[in-house]
Amino acid sequence: MKAVRFYGSGDVRCEEIPKPACQGKDVLVRVLYAGICGSDLHRYRKGMFTEYVPETMGHEFIGRIEAVGEGVASFQTGELVTANPMVPCGHCLSCQNGDFQTCSHLGYIGEVAPGCFAEWITLPEVALLHVPETDDLPSLALAEPLAVALNICEQGELRAADSLHIIGCGAIGLLTILVAKAVYGVSRITVTERSPTRCRQAVRLGAQVESAQDECRYDKVIEAAGNTGAFTAALRRTKPNGTLLVVSVFEQDVVFDMNELVGSQLHLIGCNAYKRKHLQQAIHLLAEKRLDVRPLISKIFPLEACREAFSLLSAPETAAIKVLFCGSKERDI
Repeated sequence: MKAVRFYGSGDVRCEEIPKPACQGKDVLVRVLYAGICGSDLHRYRKGMFTEYVPETMGHEFIGRIEAVGEGVASFQTGELVTANPMVPCGHCLSCQNGDFQTCSHLGYIGEVAPGCFAEWITLPEVALLHVPETDDLPSLALAEPLAVALNICEQGELRAADSLHIIGCGAIGLLTILVAKAVYGVSRITVTERSPTRCRQAVRLGAQVESAQDECRYDKVIEAAGNTGAFTAALRRTKPNGTLLVVSVFEQDVVFDMNELVGSQLHLIGCNAYKRKHLQQAIHLLAEKRLDVRPLISKIFPLEACREAFSLLSAPETAAIKVLFCGSKERDI
């Protein structure tokens, strides 16, 4: 089968590898659509999160079950599924408390186990989630990043009356706008973003773009850009006694004036991934078409075009938002 494999920074290759076997409590899934995550880009650019080389990348996907092991009870051939891609250690304090998203040794498929940038993937039954039949399969491939946005909004305890500012309008920033409006009823949302294309998407979703001259401060600020400048700006945009949520993965250390945090008595919250309930909620929101994420999908590539796909997203000032890979039986948009 074809699979996108990571060989080192800037080096991804589409190769032929053996199709995975399916036995016991494992499920064999034909991957229909799979999304490139920001963490995949960090790995591509900097080699972050690398456990094995080479390794099949990817952890966001929707697929259809092709076979089930003899011990599988909850899934049948032909069903649509996605998966919780986390691979927690199972032993640390967080895992003992069932809080797998803060596992001290948390990994994901595509990092510590074969990922979904492939024609097929085998996963344990316990990792899978049912997906209702839908006529918009590509959108369901965004269930995992949508779950991230749902966790962000829950951690921020968003209220309809909040003023919300988002710095960085990549996929997570834009999905958070959707969730804040549709699920939490927040109407006052502004953004800071350098890309004109992404700014237009934010406006289409109901946000306003903050001008360079604005010096407003907000009840809740979300840092989703992942650099020192964005974090410093987020500090200064948060009202005294307000909440700053940091949701990015940073490629470099961040240095900031701690006195700004202390003096304004800010609530600083880190947001990592999601819980299984967020994935379930994301699936239902997309299947019921309560959220329209299709405009965020910039391009769909075949696996063979993996280098082009990663180059597109890694280009300076890229306008692309979400890029998917498609299985051999799917068509480009």
